[in-house]
Amino acid sequence: MANKKKIMIVDDDPDILYSLKQILESEGYIVYTFEDGNECIRELENGTKPSLIILDVMMPIMSGWEVHRRLGQNRKWMKIPVVFLTARCNDTAEEMYERYGITRIKKPFNIQEFKNKIEEILFHRQKFTKVMAECHLQVLS
Repeated sequence: MANKKKIMIVDDDPDILYSLKQILESEGYIVYTFEDGNECIRELENGTKPSLIILDVMMPIMSGWEVHRRLGQNRKWMKIPVVFLTARCNDTAEEMYERYGITRIKKPFNIQEFKNKIEEILFHRQKFTKVMAECHLQVLS
């Protein structure tokens, strides 16, 4: 079990958390779920090292963008690939994803497409890790 990939999911909707956890665990991943960004940050501070973090964009306590910003402020976390879950797909949102090279999955999503996207990111993790680090370093500059 030590070589299973760990995925963190942060979403304020318990139904989405439950569904995504079931989908990913059925694919063999170890899944941690959090209803707000603070819980995710605390788990990272406790030493959990995920291969991927899936973030809802709009959450009441700490938005996905704020969690993303916090990840970029810590050298241990800045290379963790992030996928945003979003129902918002307006021009401004699309521009933000493009500018920062962030992968997103639009809600509602097709389960097979979701699984394929996660597999693609984890398979190409080294590429996504480099992109995330560059993105965070640009923001910090």
